[in-house]
Amino acid sequence: MEALILAWDPERPVWSGSYAEAVLAVRASGSVRQSWSVPSVLSGDLWASPDETVEMDVWLVVVGRRPAMRGLSGHGTVTRVPGPRTDASTLQIDVDFDALLQHGDQLTLSRLVGELPDPLDEESVQVVGAASARILRRLWTEAARPERAVVEPLPGWLPPNATRRVRADRFERDPDLRRIVLAHRGSACHACGLDMEQRYGAAGRDLIQVHHITPLELLGPGYEPDPLTDLVPLCASCHVVAHSRWPEPYSTEEIKRMLRENGFLRGSILTDEQRASEAAAARILGVTARESGTP
Repeated sequence: MEALILAWDPERPVWSGSYAEAVLAVRASGSVRQSWSVPSVLSGDLWASPDETVEMDVWLVVVGRRPAMRGLSGHGTVTRVPGPRTDASTLQIDVDFDALLQHGDQLTLSRLVGELPDPLDEESVQVVGAASARILRRLWTEAARPERAVVEPLPGWLPPNATRRVRADRFERDPDLRRIVLAHRGSACHACGLDMEQRYGAAGRDLIQVHHITPLELLGPGYEPDPLTDLVPLCASCHVVAHSRWPEPYSTEEIKRMLRENGFLRGSILTDEQRASEAAAARILGVTARESGTP
């Protein structure tokens, strides 16, 4: 068995808290945890032992009487399976939802039903095999579209065994903060000056990254970044260099100095044209030839 489909009717008190708030929480922090009741008879079929920590795809399908809400709306993974009580017909599993769509953005239920090889059980938890799991994943890539600047696969695009979770600065991945930063500071890299759209054309538009420059000691509880002062645009190369030093990343000024002082491979012989170009660049940047490393 490859995955679970959780059919959820919003009129039933299954979801803990507000779904709309959960959508925002996933966007801000990466995931929200929900407990879900499943028939205890599934435990032996799906998981080898009680209290096992597992990662199995879970697909949230909204059902019920409201057509505008019905359809494939979320992805998550089963993260813990407690052992069933001997007197219980159900058990509670923990599901970490890492992608949730606003009502109205879902893949329609009619499209989902038309694509799945087996009938959809709208009343319970449904276990699906490899064929249905592949179809669900393909449909999800159509429904869940990333921001233009996102180059990593979205949750659910790849099977669990093909991914790993990494920690990242969430402020650098916040699409709303990013839009404000680029509107205020422009889309060129603040270290090397690269304009992605100018260099790569339409394919490079919106691909510039943003770098969080606030010192770590200021990131206390309740900290919220000011997008006008705490983040700057950097290209992917300069961003990697900035974070290559820990815990204090390289500043944009330090990266600019690296670019001024280098630009050639050690052991290589510079041509007269390269020497002239370096000297001209040094004059433009306001440094002497000796400071720039040019003989």
